[in-house]
Amino acid sequence: MSRAHRIALVLAFSIALAAHSNSFAQIGPVAPAPAGPLDPPERDRRIPAVPVDWMQFSSTSPDSPRTAAPAVSTANASKLRLFWRSSLPETADTSPVYVSGVPTPDGAHDLLIVGTNRGRVIAIDAHNGLTVWSHAPPPGPQYTTASPAVDPNGQWVYAYGLDGFVHKYAIGNGTESLGNGWPELVTLKGDVEKASSALSIATARDGSTHLYITVAGYPDPGDAGDYQGHLTAIDLKTGAQKVFNANCSNMDFHLIENGDETSDCLSVQSGIWARSGVVYDPVTDRIFLTTGNGPYDANSGGFNWGTSIIALRPDGSAGAGTPLDSYTPVDFQQLTDEDADLGSTTVAIIPLPKNSRLPRLAIQSGKDWRLRLVNLEDLSGQGGPRHLGGEIQILPVPQGNEVDTRPATWLSPATDKSWVFVANDNGIAAFTLESTKSGPRLQQRWLRSDGGKTPIIANGVLYFASDHQIMALNPASGAVLWKDKSLGTIHWQSPIIVNGILYISDNAGFISAYGTGKPQTSE
Repeated sequence: MSRAHRIALVLAFSIALAAHSNSFAQIGPVAPAPAGPLDPPERDRRIPAVPVDWMQFSSTSPDSPRTAAPAVSTANASKLRLFWRSSLPETADTSPVYVSGVPTPDGAHDLLIVGTNRGRVIAIDAHNGLTVWSHAPPPGPQYTTASPAVDPNGQWVYAYGLDGFVHKYAIGNGTESLGNGWPELVTLKGDVEKASSALSIATARDGSTHLYITVAGYPDPGDAGDYQGHLTAIDLKTGAQKVFNANCSNMDFHLIENGDETSDCLSVQSGIWARSGVVYDPVTDRIFLTTGNGPYDANSGGFNWGTSIIALRPDGSAGAGTPLDSYTPVDFQQLTDEDADLGSTTVAIIPLPKNSRLPRLAIQSGKDWRLRLVNLEDLSGQGGPRHLGGEIQILPVPQGNEVDTRPATWLSPATDKSWVFVANDNGIAAFTLESTKSGPRLQQRWLRSDGGKTPIIANGVLYFASDHQIMALNPASGAVLWKDKSLGTIHWQSPIIVNGILYISDNAGFISAYGTGKPQTSE
């Protein structure tokens, strides 16, 4: 079902409700403006406002000024205030997703969907914080920090359960889809392997759509146990899966715990745990993931890919265990020995001006206090995988310390400049991409000592959260536009901002909503 069909369905559903009720939520686009000459302010006011959805983890918002609620910009960010705050059954150390105009048994709702550490999925009315539906989490050991994802048609939400499977729920009422392969297997080692990263979905150039979920180990007792970071890619049309193991990539199936050489890998612990586990790039039509510390021997013909960026086909496949491309630092062994690997982050694609002649560029940070500028069209600079080095630029993290958050990237519409923002516990730094005689280079523009987690950028405003605080900054200068100090502590949580409302969960077990105007209602 296309978005246009879904909106039409919601409109029909709302009209039917109106026959039995005096009031209901207004869903769908506003009526189009009448024909005739209009001055610019009047024309802007009458162009239809189309709801925007945020359907998976991202550090760049799909939001725009033409949303149903007043957009937040540098001009009015100072007016942000708390709209509502709701208590969750348990902590959600994740980021929420948002889908507008969802038909539910009690009417159409704009839904904020949250995954908790226990694997519970909760759908919340985005305008008042009340629960629309929830379900008992699948039982299993340990916990998860994987954010859910919604399919492109807005009909299903996918979430990892502690039972080692990814589950599929109807977005309107939370009913689980069973059969035809669902729930889908993610790991046979649920006691030692954890889904850390946000789930993601991408539609490839050939029209196929895949769900991606990666796993790593648990931090306690600390990089221990028989785990192998791996990717499970699921074709959402057929349910078929492909598995890529960071250790023993020639074994393209789910490994069993403490098995033999035919069913398990003797190499261990190259976890895939960055906030964004898999990044799809439509330009190269490839997916990218970054592995953690662990053995690496691919440059000598082996199948262990620790401390590397890996490029795969959109369906998650490799050629007999060999990726399409790879990047591994020349000092990979030292990084592994010092637990200073790249796996704390993955690539963040840098948007370029329309007429740019630069290659497809991305920023890769990590635990080694350094940033790497890489070419996604040729990661190693040598035309293929199994090589060492090849980065375009290496530079220190200006504020110091490891980076275990996702950088945000932005193309400024005012200057056509490409920006990169890197936050960690020591502060947040901003860079612009510059063309030099030596090639493209990142140049530092500003630095703040305010520490924080994964930043996001929306409509020309930069947001990031830290313990007990969330801030909005001017991305061009780093100037503070707004600050709120009423949150709980923050771990992997990062905000989203959609249709003019900012949402974030915290470790105190709450989810909060902030806006600038009058709060919308669902009644």
